[in-house]
Amino acid sequence: MSEIIRLESITKKFGKVIAVNNVNLSIENGEIHSIIGENGAGKTTLMRLLYGMYKLDSGSMFLRNESVRFSSPKDAIENKIGMVHQNFMLIDDFTVYENVVLGLEPRKFLSFDRTLAREKVRKLAEEYEMEVDIDWLVGKISVGLQQKVEILKLLYRNSNILIFDEPTAVLTPQESDALFQIFQKFKDSEKTVIFISHKLKEVKKVSDRVSIMRNGNLLKTFINKNLSEEQLAEMIAGRKISKTIPIRTKIGKAILKTENLTILGNKRIPKVKKMSFEVKSGEIVGIAGVVGNGQSELEEAISGMRKISSGKMIFNGKDATRMSVRERRELGMVYIPEDRIRTGLAPLASIRDNLVMGHQNEKFFLGSLEFIKRSSVRAFAEESVKSYEIVCKSIEEQVGTLSGGNMQKVVIAREFSQNVSFLMISQPTRGVDVRGIEFIHKKILDMKKSGGAVLLISADLDEILALSDRILVMYEGQIIYSTSIQDAVSKKIGLAMLGIRS
Repeated sequence: MSEIIRLESITKKFGKVIAVNNVNLSIENGEIHSIIGENGAGKTTLMRLLYGMYKLDSGSMFLRNESVRFSSPKDAIENKIGMVHQNFMLIDDFTVYENVVLGLEPRKFLSFDRTLAREKVRKLAEEYEMEVDIDWLVGKISVGLQQKVEILKLLYRNSNILIFDEPTAVLTPQESDALFQIFQKFKDSEKTVIFISHKLKEVKKVSDRVSIMRNGNLLKTFINKNLSEEQLAEMIAGRKISKTIPIRTKIGKAILKTENLTILGNKRIPKVKKMSFEVKSGEIVGIAGVVGNGQSELEEAISGMRKISSGKMIFNGKDATRMSVRERRELGMVYIPEDRIRTGLAPLASIRDNLVMGHQNEKFFLGSLEFIKRSSVRAFAEESVKSYEIVCKSIEEQVGTLSGGNMQKVVIAREFSQNVSFLMISQPTRGVDVRGIEFIHKKILDMKKSGGAVLLISADLDEILALSDRILVMYEGQIIYSTSIQDAVSKKIGLAMLGIRS
C-alpha cells in the first residue's frame, strides 16, 4: 500500500484548550483505519481539520504527497475527501435521489434533469449493493437507510477517502454488518475508510490499523491483529476496564405500569399504539429498537413532557396519566433523555447551574427568605464533579463546551443525586467512551441494587443485553417481541428491531 494522507505536527486549540496536540499520522491508500480514544481525545477534531471544517493552528497536511490546506469542506470535497457525521445532513422532505445530488444537480439546459439524476443515483446504489428506493422521502426511511443516503452523497461526489464518525451508534447489528460489507467494497475498489468509533468489537472486526488518541495526543498506531479488544480498552483509558456484570436482585412490586398507551407524534399521527408493560422495583427493563420507532414519544409521555392521547399510566400506585413533570418527579421519577443537549441540559449555562436545575428549591440549597445559598450550590457542584469524574476546568465552565461523555455525566450526576424509586434513561452511552460506559453502567446497576426500577431505552443491543432483566422490542410504535435475559437470543432481537418476527 502507498501513503495517501500524511499529517505532520497538527495542532488545534480552542481558547486555552489544546484539542489536538502535535499529531503525526499516516494513512495508507485502500485501508480501513480506525481512530479511537476517550471523549475529548481529539478524534473528531482531527478529522474535521482534515475535512476543512476547522482551520489548522499549526502543522502540515499532505494528500498524495502534495501539501494541502483546506479552508472549507468544499475544498476537501474537491480533493475527493468526504465525511459522514454523527448527525446526518439530510432534508426529510426530499427524496433519496434529491438528497444525493443536492448542490450538484445534473442539468438539461437550465432545468434540473431529474431523469439523469435518478439514473446516476440508481447505478451507484446497484454498484455498492445498497437496497434503497431512490424515490422514497428521506424522512420516511429507517436510520440505516438514511446512512446509506449519506454514503451515496459521498460516492456521487467521487470521494475516495471516506470518514465515518460513530456510524453505528444507532444501527442494529444487521445494519452494522451491512455497513461493514460496504466498507469492504470500498477497500476492494482502493478507497480509503477512516472509522471513528467507541465500539471496540467493531473496530477489531473491520480495521487494518488502529490509531489511539488520548488528551489530544496520538499515542501510537497499531496493526489491528496485534492487539485484543481488552488491550485497546486499557490503552484508551490508561487502566484496566472491567466488563459490565449483571447482578441478581429481589424483584418487587410494579413501580411503573402502562395500560394501552397511545401517544401522538408532532404531526398528530400515533407514534405509540396501545402499549402495555410494567417495570418493577429491583429490575431493569430494556426497550430495544431502531431510533424513530416511537421511543422518543414514549419517554416524553412517561416523563410528562408529552400528552398521553389515550390509555393509562400508573406510577407508584397513583394514576399519573395527567400529572405534570414536577408531580412525577416529586413521586420519585427521574429522567435522563436521549438528547442531552436539547432536553437534558442548558448548554450556555454553567456546569454548576446545570447540576442543580430541577431541585434548586430543596432545603439544602435555600437560606433565609428562601434565597438560594450560593455556598451550598457550589459545594454540591464541586462534590458532584469529583464523584462523577466530570472532566472540566471549573464548575463555572459552560456545560456545552464539554465533550459528549462529560455532558452525559453532568445529567446523570444531577438526576442520581435525588432520592428516587424510578429511573428512565435513554441512549445512556451514545457517543461515550469505554471508561464513561463503565461508569454509567455501574451507576445504573447501583440504582437497581438499591431497589429502584429502571426503564432503559437504547438502540445499542450490546448495552441492552448487558444490563436488562427483561427485553422488549419496539417497532412502529408497538412491542413486537419480548424475552427474559435468560432466553435472549441476540439475532432474534436484532431481527425484531427490523420488524422481522422469527
